Amino acid sequence: MKMKKIVMTAALVAFTMGATAQKLNVSSAHEAMKRGYLNKAKTYIDAACLHESTKDDANTWRYKALIYSQIGGDAQSKKPKFKNLAPDWAEQAYTAAVECKRLDQQQEYANDMNSVFNYVGNEYYTKATKAYDAKDYAGAIEFSEKSITCFNNSGKTNFAQDAMYIAGLSSVATHDTVNIKKYFNAMIRKRTNINYVYVTLFGISVAEKDNASAMTVATNYVKNCKDDYKAYLLRATGYLLKSNVEKSKEDINTALEMTKDSVNLYPDVLVQTGDLLSGEGVSDYEGAESKYNQSLMLKPNQFGANFGLGKMLYNRAADKTNAANAIDPFAADYDDEKAALYEKLNVEAKTLYGQSIVYLEKAVAYIDGLPEGEFKNAQRPNLINVLVALGTAYAHVDRLADSQAAKNRVDQLMK
Repeated sequence: MKMKKIVMTAALVAFTMGATAQKLNVSSAHEAMKRGYLNKAKTYIDAACLHESTKDDANTWRYKALIYSQIGGDAQSKKPKFKNLAPDWAEQAYTAAVECKRLDQQQEYANDMNSVFNYVGNEYYTKATKAYDAKDYAGAIEFSEKSITCFNNSGKTNFAQDAMYIAGLSSVATHDTVNIKKYFNAMIRKRTNINYVYVTLFGISVAEKDNASAMTVATNYVKNCKDDYKAYLLRATGYLLKSNVEKSKEDINTALEMTKDSVNLYPDVLVQTGDLLSGEGVSDYEGAESKYNQSLMLKPNQFGANFGLGKMLYNRAADKTNAANAIDPFAADYDDEKAALYEKLNVEAKTLYGQSIVYLEKAVAYIDGLPEGEFKNAQRPNLINVLVALGTAYAHVDRLADSQAAKNRVDQLMK
């Protein structure tokens, strides 16, 4: 009986000494961290995090989070000798901060852990942007997710939006529609002001023939960014999808009113409103022509208004041609009246094709006049589209040599 008591006492003493040693490890880790001895601090704190007597103490994990964050900071900046001490320092710091937060019921260390979360979140965000720039889109999404988690843990949900954007852009690059919706819709719920987010989601909804969702995106854009004229133009497009021309024109007028005093913006907004007015569902050709011409008066040397006018006239001409071709001269009900209509439609089409050529040629001249470089190269798709239209328009007005020249140039550009 005495022997059993002695053994139990010895075990208790051993446990007490062990617990004291581990608490000493926490203190030693703190002291080593303050003095910059991070290799020692790491050894002390890792041991304390594993021991029964200290692993359930929030303060233990607090120091681990702080020590690993400092290792990461020193490895990247002034003390590269620590770069191999803990290559996974960000993951270690994050895990420690999560555990500290779980154990810290009184939130005694909340400020320290928020700093750790923010620091690690920035590290993962930097990794995400580097991965995106390197076209490693899977890596960019992985690091973005970690960054989002860190910032959400710190309460800095606005910072998480930047990481969501990188993840969304990576999803766009990989044509992952599900993830695009996931990240960009989350940004909309956080009231993002990034135009690309709304335009991209709007475009996806239109492509999926989900006009209700497209309108929801546009409406949220206006709600979240009421001072952004582009929001009203997008909603104007949404209204046209719902055949609500009146509401669309209201938003068009709002966008024009918001930009009328801007020398740089107003001509471009006039072009965009012209595109909307001349489009399917509105066909307000007179109103569109007025907007295009106003833009040209303010900014004579431009692509947008010239192409807009040329395209509008060309499309109207094509509609006339299609209507004429729909008249079957061999049909049983074909008569002089239909023959006259056929001739009338072809004459009107030829006139419109001729009018379109003037503006399409100016659009080509604008692109040809650009200095060689990245911007001119970016206009290549526009140039091809205009030349294709020109080739057809030339043919309809019997300028066959010009038509062939336009086609030959398209062939060269397509090589």
